[in-house]
Amino acid sequence: PAPAVAGHGSTLVLARLHSGARLALVHCRLHLYEGWSKAELERPVRDLAAWGVHRFLLLNACGGLAPEVAVGDVVVGTALVDLQAPPRDAAPRVPICDEAVAARVATALAPAMTARTGVYVAVPGPQYETPSETAWLARHGDVVGMSTAPEVRAARRAGAGVCLLSLCVNRAAAVGSHDEVLATAASFRARVGSALVAALAARWPDLVTMPST
Repeated sequence: PAPAVAGHGSTLVLARLHSGARLALVHCRLHLYEGWSKAELERPVRDLAAWGVHRFLLLNACGGLAPEVAVGDVVVGTALVDLQAPPRDAAPRVPICDEAVAARVATALAPAMTARTGVYVAVPGPQYETPSETAWLARHGDVVGMSTAPEVRAARRAGAGVCLLSLCVNRAAAVGSHDEVLATAASFRARVGSALVAALAARWPDLVTMPST
């Protein structure tokens, strides 16, 4: 399905690393608030898993909740709190990877950008958070966004490994516009290319062999 929101793209590129590992690079992000069903939101991951993809490096743009997360930072997800799911007594927490693995990925990213580990909170959207909502959400996680929960759930059901990088493009509850968020996200492009290979190598050392030169 093609996204209906500016900046979210609809492109698939097939590539190969120096190690010979094959990659499917997907520039596409569907959102619950666009009206897609749960099955439609999960379809890209299900289809990739059916092709034989068994490791997913997921990226998203997010808002910072924790005081130490600044615009331009990356948070490597250890878990996801899914507030897109029907309300329950406790917020559903979906594990992504353990702290030691996430810390290894954050260290690998450090030469290119400030990176730390943390928890991503997924909300339905599409509105940005008020100060009161931000204070409540900060009790559950370090960053907040309107996506990613369906992809994580689908990947885990497929038995695939997951690595989540959340790029902080604004502070939650800060005054701003979608255009400003897109501009900040674009600033990651110059830094994120080589950093993604480093993240893959740190998360799955058997997958990537870095070139000697």
